[in-house]
Amino acid sequence: MVADAERMAAVLTALPEEYGAVRSHLVRPETRVHRLGTVVEVGELPGCPWPVAIAECGEGGRTAATLTERIATWLEPEALFFVGIAGGLKDDLALGDVVVAAKVHAYGGGKETSDGFLARPDSVRPAHALEQAARSALRRGSSRWTDRVITGPPAPTAAPEVHFRPLASGDVLLNSAECPLREQLHHTYNDAVAIEMESAGFAHAAHLADRPHLAIRGISDRADGTKYDTDRQGHQERAAAHAAAAVMAVITEFARHRSAATRSAPAAPARTPSSDVRVADALEAFTGMAGLEFRRTVLALVEDRLALEHPLGVPEQTVARDHLVLIARGLRQSREPSSAHRALYEVMADLRPNEQALVRLREVLGL
Repeated sequence: MVADAERMAAVLTALPEEYGAVRSHLVRPETRVHRLGTVVEVGELPGCPWPVAIAECGEGGRTAATLTERIATWLEPEALFFVGIAGGLKDDLALGDVVVAAKVHAYGGGKETSDGFLARPDSVRPAHALEQAARSALRRGSSRWTDRVITGPPAPTAAPEVHFRPLASGDVLLNSAECPLREQLHHTYNDAVAIEMESAGFAHAAHLADRPHLAIRGISDRADGTKYDTDRQGHQERAAAHAAAAVMAVITEFARHRSAATRSAPAAPARTPSSDVRVADALEAFTGMAGLEFRRTVLALVEDRLALEHPLGVPEQTVARDHLVLIARGLRQSREPSSAHRALYEVMADLRPNEQALVRLREVLGL
């Protein structure tokens, strides 16, 4: 069982091969579906105290940005990762090497003038704590992260190197040794060692959602016109496997760092062992929760049992799922969350005495 079920990490991918490489590391994955149809799987990562959610969002920065924001606000993960393949831009990167993005360049912005195209660089750096966890987990000579690599073609001639260097990201698939884009990258983003399509949108959305984020990519081709040859040789699958193994090592290390920091921190007010999402899941099992009036009644009765002088201030949502998450959050953030959770349980027992639903609610509230 997962030791710290209140926290989780989320990994986004673009391609089925990337998703499959990440999923192969998880055990007992369970499917969750957002009210707008977005599907994730949440599974256990052996040796890690957190569950890991994975999603396949498809190609492109705009889709990556949209689904990053959705997953950030829906699942509220402790950290977000984008994982997959990339084309190498530098000769010192071998096929199969892993790049941990020290920063992500969104290279597409600029201004066209009579003097030519004037680039307007826009870059995002990862969260410091995540980068430090990655350096610790993937450090050369002391790391065993390569033991996580699930074998697949082609067999590597040497262990993959890890590079903490910048990525270039935009909605163009680069597969040419000589073209205007390659020249632009050389002159304006010369520190970028690899190019891909999603990390810029992902990084900006994660930044706006105030979530720690990190992009990790395996080098599958040279972005020089030989991509389809290397893909046929199996380098895409190998690069995805290396990136997936690396991110699992980083998640495990980051979770350990966070757990250690929590244990060494001064005592804080007790929190329930349930997340707002899990409480909302439990409440949805009760008949009547789809109706706004019934949800208003539940909240009013809870406030009455707590003898509050002022309402909890939970904003109403016509979408039941969103409203239930906000109610759960309001109770958790109240002055006495344990009393608020017990009041919620008692109200539901009075209003809707459904034994199975009550058992589940009691469990997630930690009563």
